[in-house]
Amino acid sequence: MAAHYIHGFSDAERRRLIAQAQMLAAPVFGGLDFSGDHSLLEVGCAVGAELHLIAQRAPHLALTGVDLSALHLRAGQAWLAGHAQIRLLQADARALPFPDDSFDVGMTIWLLEHLADPAAVVRELLRVVKPGGRVILTEVDNHSFGFDPPQPAISAWWDAFNACQAEVGGGDPYIGRRLRSIATCLGAEVLAEEPRLVISSADATRHRTEQLHYLRALLASGAERMLAAGYATAAMQQAMAAAFDAVQAAPGVAFRYGAVRLICRKPRP
Repeated sequence: MAAHYIHGFSDAERRRLIAQAQMLAAPVFGGLDFSGDHSLLEVGCAVGAELHLIAQRAPHLALTGVDLSALHLRAGQAWLAGHAQIRLLQADARALPFPDDSFDVGMTIWLLEHLADPAAVVRELLRVVKPGGRVILTEVDNHSFGFDPPQPAISAWWDAFNACQAEVGGGDPYIGRRLRSIATCLGAEVLAEEPRLVISSADATRHRTEQLHYLRALLASGAERMLAAGYATAAMQQAMAAAFDAVQAAPGVAFRYGAVRLICRKPRP
């Protein structure tokens, strides 16, 4: 996946991931209780932005993050300097370097969308989580993205973004709706399947401008690979940017973007 990661590995992407984690912290972590847990593994931790937030919410947890990208992990080591309870390791998510039954909680956040075989990662998470432990999967459903009234230039760019991610990277931008079937096929007990509205113009707790900035940065982050692979043109990019400017100036335009959080449990023997 690393070579085809649609967002790239630049300093700008590192900053975007940190800002994204902070922007989406409430829908990602809201309602989760780690008080009875001692250890947590995040697979696909990238620069450690989510682990940083988990450490703030549950300082008692021993946190481990793994990622395939050495560039992301190098940035993560710098970002997490001083957090002694967090360790980062380079590893393939399909073959985790941990014994069976090692962690109380296993987690992915915005990872499975980028993978050709997400079930292999969930299988490994279930292996390394202790019997009775939880696996928490928070993943996108890109069908949920949209504006009202529709914004054709943004939609055209989004369609190209998703096609590039799926066809070049081999991932599934709509993976959220498949999480339950993946988990149950692997023998996990589903505890909760929760739609999470990660961005919404109706959300009075976050500024409209900040949410639009997040969406714009998300879409723009795929530009280099989309243009290089022929999925988009400079004219499309310019039209998308102009459409965001117009939406920003029109407070009556609504927007939304959702995800799915699946919480499942590893069966006890």
